Amino acid sequence: MKHTTLFYLVATAFALVGATACSSGDDGDEPANPTPTNPTERKLVIGVSANPWFDENGNARETRGAVITTETLQQFSMDAYSSELLAKYTVNRDNINNSWIPTPVNNQGGWPGDKNTPVSFYAHTAGTCNKDDSGNYYVAFNSEEASGFQHDLLLSKITNVTYSGTGGVIWFTFDHACAAVEFNIQITNKLKKEKNIESLTVNSVVLKNIAKTGDCYYSTGSGNQWKNVGDLSDPGDQLGYTDYTLNTGDLTVTTTPQPLPCNTMFVIPQTLREDAGVEIKYTLPSQAKKDTIISLAGTEWEAGHLYPINIVLGTTLIK
Repeated sequence: MKHTTLFYLVATAFALVGATACSSGDDGDEPANPTPTNPTERKLVIGVSANPWFDENGNARETRGAVITTETLQQFSMDAYSSELLAKYTVNRDNINNSWIPTPVNNQGGWPGDKNTPVSFYAHTAGTCNKDDSGNYYVAFNSEEASGFQHDLLLSKITNVTYSGTGGVIWFTFDHACAAVEFNIQITNKLKKEKNIESLTVNSVVLKNIAKTGDCYYSTGSGNQWKNVGDLSDPGDQLGYTDYTLNTGDLTVTTTPQPLPCNTMFVIPQTLREDAGVEIKYTLPSQAKKDTIISLAGTEWEAGHLYPINIVLGTTLIK
């Protein structure tokens, strides 16, 4: 299946320490007051930039859904760890001043810890950050079952940095952790001719048996790694899987491809199970409602890629 590589976001975070700590000498000396008595004096400022999406030919393209861009990213969470959790922040965008405001959740704000203790920062746009028994960090994520309310999950980390070594300046590079899927639907000219119909009424389109839960581990090399997708400890467990309804009402489908109302869906990267597919319920003129299913068994969805799925209804599927 063809796929399109998603853009990535680059976020830059600067920790500033009042007027005196923001400047240094011409020789690049450390700021004059790297550890102020009141840590709330240290302010975190974030700038975000983004590349557009690209198709397989390297051409920039627009998307149909709520993909996070420079303009739409409004908030992310940030957790700071040393050997244990030091601080949690919610970082909100100030649209008026075009800046970012970090709000401490469980501490007094500012740089966590002293100036020489290594700190690791883990940022994420959804889910919750956790640490497993082996000391690895991950985000527990649940994809919303309503296709119009899903989240584009992005992750970034900065590890083992000190205030004295960075002057309070940290840089984030966000990566897409989800896969994105877009749907188009149409009938074939052969169906139109043989059934003598100009259009087909599609009552519902449902994407079935898709994993909705998983743990995304922050990368130790290239790319983030998903584990526990769909809670597969029990092969018969359905709690981690769901069906997604892709339309909100009857659709009049013709030979001209049209997008489904769900726009871009964000899903956990996975290899689809044998029972995964697209179920379509439809009505032919003067006939009762019928249904058909298109299998997606074995389809692979990878993080950071956009997958267009073209639903083409012809004489094989429509009886």
